[in-house]
Amino acid sequence: MLTPTLLDVVGLTGLKPIGQTFHPDSHHSNMSFDFSRLAYNNFIKDQHVSTSPDVSDKEHVAFLTYWLSMYIFCSRSIQVPKKFKTLAIQLHEERDICLGKLILGSFYENLNQAVTSIKGYQSGNNLIIHGLM
Repeated sequence: MLTPTLLDVVGLTGLKPIGQTFHPDSHHSNMSFDFSRLAYNNFIKDQHVSTSPDVSDKEHVAFLTYWLSMYIFCSRSIQVPKKFKTLAIQLHEERDICLGKLILGSFYENLNQAVTSIKGYQSGNNLIIHGLM
């Protein structure tokens, strides 16, 4: 059976196949966010509040959180998922995280959900597949 591998992800994205494994529970940061309004448009407005031309640490982590959820892991949610905040903070701190493994895992999760949707498809219904496809 043919399937994408970590080396395929490396070839497509240019990410290196090695690095630290991401452990969301083992990292603690003092950085905090206001996650009261998570819709993408509101999230951007709430996180970009400074008038300075320099990007603050908080703005950078907010951007990374948005970027990861919208463009890297292709979240189906209409809101910014909180689960990407810890990864964004670690990327901001320039930790050597192996993103290729996370992207490949997300791809397989999306493939599994797509197969489940196809198996449950009833004639006459809409078939919507989300994710990296």
